[in-house]
Amino acid sequence: MEKDLRYVELFELYQGLLTERQRELFRSHYYFDLSLAEIAEPDGNTRQNVYMAIKSVKKKLDEYEKLLNLKEKNQKLKAVAEKIKDEQPDVSKEILDIIGE
Repeated sequence: MEKDLRYVELFELYQGLLTERQRELFRSHYYFDLSLAEIAEPDGNTRQNVYMAIKSVKKKLDEYEKLLNLKEKNQKLKAVAEKIKDEQPDVSKEILDIIGE
């Protein structure tokens, strides 16, 4: 489950780098909790094809994070914002707004 949450977080950061079809498959499986068979059926696809496509999306998300480290950087910025929250609430809020927290 923790690994699934990780991919949802990565998807939120990098979905703009994916194709519309990749986004659709990922959302169907992770956001709408559809089974592979439920995703495959309307398109006349196979469960295996959907599995491989979602696996490919997860691999891309891992590659993007390895190259860009946005998740790690956002976590560090969030920690900084929390540290300065009492002394500089405006700056803290601005940081959190920028990273979408």
